[in-house]
Amino acid sequence: MKNILIISAVILLSICKASAQTVIAAKDAANHVGEKVTVCDKVFRENNKAFVVTLYMGDSTGHYVNIAIRFSSKFRHSIPDDYFHFEGKQICVTGTVLKGPFIKVNDPAQIKIVDTAN
Repeated sequence: MKNILIISAVILLSICKASAQTVIAAKDAANHVGEKVTVCDKVFRENNKAFVVTLYMGDSTGHYVNIAIRFSSKFRHSIPDDYFHFEGKQICVTGTVLKGPFIKVNDPAQIKIVDTAN
């Protein structure tokens, strides 16, 4: 019985550790290239192109990280069209920070809107 309890505790701890995510501000993204993190900050500008929406997170005096959202059937069928209006909103984006720094978003679950006020 004691061994089962120890094994269960080890499994539970490893699951909790695997799901833990580092949360950072946009200004710190450049220090986390290659890491999977959650970046939380305000979107100060948005650029909508045919198949990609680019979000600029941080502030207008010096944006710190770009978020590239590629349109796909996953996005089109799972969220409303007005979802792609992020400018002025506080959001959190989870993904791997790439050199630039930027994060590619392939799944709507990677983005959480924290504040919908404009």
